[in-house]
Amino acid sequence: MRYVNIILNFVMRELPIHIINLLTALLPNHLITNRIRGFLMKPFFKKCGKRLQIGKGVVINNPGNLILGNDCYISHYCYVQAKGSVELEDNVIIGPMSIIASSDHIFKEGLVTNKGISKPILIGKGTWCGGHVVITAGVNIGESVMVAAGAVVTKSIQSNNRVAGVPAKIMK
Repeated sequence: MRYVNIILNFVMRELPIHIINLLTALLPNHLITNRIRGFLMKPFFKKCGKRLQIGKGVVINNPGNLILGNDCYISHYCYVQAKGSVELEDNVIIGPMSIIASSDHIFKEGLVTNKGISKPILIGKGTWCGGHVVITAGVNIGESVMVAAGAVVTKSIQSNNRVAGVPAKIMK
């Protein structure tokens, strides 16, 4: 039964998003085409608000675990892996080439395994993540947070903060 669900999820959610990416690959990164991509992909997410924008070349794994609020923007060439669930509240902006990964691999006897631990990610209302940001499993980012370009967020961040660095730390 588990494999039937995996195959159904692939055919009903992941494959359509890949086809939409292929069909819109020649379109430029522009408000109009990003809204078209968002509109076409919307039915395949767990929940999705209004005016979603999806940039060119965005890869979304496990879209059935992705919740998007109103006016969200996922910029070009981002990777969103929602195995453990990912939620972007209203007005969240994810900069280009960022990675949001809601699961981690497990090391056993000194070797990495193909099994993982999934933990949800929540990104609060009005948060802006610059380009090349990495957000790891189990992180909650509060409302109105600015994550500087290139930051790697490995721990939760309270609302109304600015963070930068590897690993990301609150800027004074």
